[in-house]
Amino acid sequence: MNNKKYKKIICYLLCSVLAWTSVVPVNASQAEPADNINEADIRARYPHASIIHVAPENYLQLAESLRQQGYSIANKLPADAAQPTDEVTPPPYTPAATNDCGDRNQPSAGDESIRVMVDFSSDMMRSGNNGNRDAAAVVFVIIGTVLIVVWALYVFKYIYDVAAGFTPCGKWTDISLVRSAISSDTQQHADFFGLRYMTGFRDGATEFGISAEIGQSDILLADAGLPEMKGTYWFLGPVLRWRLSRSNNPSYFQMNFMAGSTEFEAMGTIAQANLGLQFGIGDGFKLGFSWGALNINLENTQGIVSERDQYYYLYGVNMGYQF
Repeated sequence: MNNKKYKKIICYLLCSVLAWTSVVPVNASQAEPADNINEADIRARYPHASIIHVAPENYLQLAESLRQQGYSIANKLPADAAQPTDEVTPPPYTPAATNDCGDRNQPSAGDESIRVMVDFSSDMMRSGNNGNRDAAAVVFVIIGTVLIVVWALYVFKYIYDVAAGFTPCGKWTDISLVRSAISSDTQQHADFFGLRYMTGFRDGATEFGISAEIGQSDILLADAGLPEMKGTYWFLGPVLRWRLSRSNNPSYFQMNFMAGSTEFEAMGTIAQANLGLQFGIGDGFKLGFSWGALNINLENTQGIVSERDQYYYLYGVNMGYQF
């Protein structure tokens, strides 16, 4: 009898243990909810997003922090903050204010550069000896007329834009050591050696400004009955150039016109007009070529050979570096 009683007690205890182990839940920290979001899927869906792990009790605090930063939650959180939303809507995009450059990638500060150049030009084809003066005069008039008219239009546009509140694109500066030589023979020559300063503003791809040059001249006009004149000369005039590329060291098509005189009363107006290409190489190196004409006008009735107005071709090369 006692054995039966003990067997019943043992069976009862064994059934109780088995029933208890079948209904007790595992540790909550080891359980994985059915709707758990896979982090790999999130990274695949938002490759540029930063993922942070937040405890459920901190969801409301995170939502408030995002709201203060200007974000809005796409779906409202449940009252118990059990499930966070994975879609955050950024504030509306407002384009940055632009000026008349039309280029947001290159700020105006990028135009605050200085180019130091060496410029040499000469009448290498001896136009004074082979009868090309008439053709040189045509080149001089065409370049000078086109340049002055177009330059004046850009100046008026710039004044209007500034009055209307538009921001200038940028400012540019060139400093050049220059030498120009016109020579027909040993008794007839004109040499100019000086320093040229050019500065101006940029309007889109167009740069316009003024150029000033001062230096020493050596002019000998034996046929005009004048002694050799060595002294100071000065030039002043407009300059135009168009960017051919959008790099930090762009290439240019350039037109330049300058007029001036010397310290001698016998000398009238001296003017030159030229155009050319300037190539940007690498980060700052510049290499250019120019072509134009020079006019020397005396106050008396004779020019450098026999006429009052004399025109000579100018062929030039320049090189330098942009800082």
